[in-house]
Amino acid sequence: MRNLWIAAIAALAFLGGCSSADNNGSAPSGQAAAPAIAPGTTITGTVTFHDQIPISAGAKLEVRLVDIVQPEIAIAEKTFDVGGAPPFNFSLDFDPSKIAATRTYVINAQLTDGPRHFVPALNSPVLTRGSTTTTQVVLNAEATPAETLKEDFSKLQAHIGGMKKVDGTYTTDNASVGWDAFAESGVVRFVRINTDMDAGGRSAVKYAFKDGKPMVVKQTGGATVGWGDNGDVLWNEKAGGGQASDADIASLRDAAMKALQMAQDKVDATKKK
Repeated sequence: MRNLWIAAIAALAFLGGCSSADNNGSAPSGQAAAPAIAPGTTITGTVTFHDQIPISAGAKLEVRLVDIVQPEIAIAEKTFDVGGAPPFNFSLDFDPSKIAATRTYVINAQLTDGPRHFVPALNSPVLTRGSTTTTQVVLNAEATPAETLKEDFSKLQAHIGGMKKVDGTYTTDNASVGWDAFAESGVVRFVRINTDMDAGGRSAVKYAFKDGKPMVVKQTGGATVGWGDNGDVLWNEKAGGGQASDADIASLRDAAMKALQMAQDKVDATKKK
């Protein structure tokens, strides 16, 4: 009887050991356990765009391997010269000792083509939590500074109906001038000036302002010039083609500042009444 008890205890110990192995994550018999970290030292992938936009030769594609909770710190990174139509292939070597199975890693890719930037549409996970060393990155095109400026000008122009309006007229030696201006919270944002020449002919100019500085000057049938917040020219084109010269740009800016002063003086005067 004692021998039977010993045999039974040994059998239970054996079965308990098997159960313990299963509970510790061992794969079922005949199946290989999935690795916690994908094997290898190189990540490969392709970069595509949400909207297919041709890329200029020499555009820069920056690929970075990052921890999703610390995207500012690159575990590995590389920059490629690309051009033409996507997809663009890449390979990125990394140090496996810097990868932890409990973390989530993604490929953060950005592409710069002149003033246009492309940024990831979605996360592209790699290496852990069932991800591999191969991925596909989809990028979205951001608006260029010039495109953003044009949109801001259009929005401002559409909004002047809700602003305070002032107007006036004056004459010069060879022309009659009529103008109106639109202010928001007491600050002039938009001015329109129409000029009738005594010898015949007419001109119309629109001026948009931001933070007390010229934002856009738009001549009907002439030049359009727009500036960024730092004063750089972002928008420069002429009706029929071409661009305004540096001298023309300076002249348009001076005219804008005079229009702003004239309109702001009128707005300020109405406050005192």
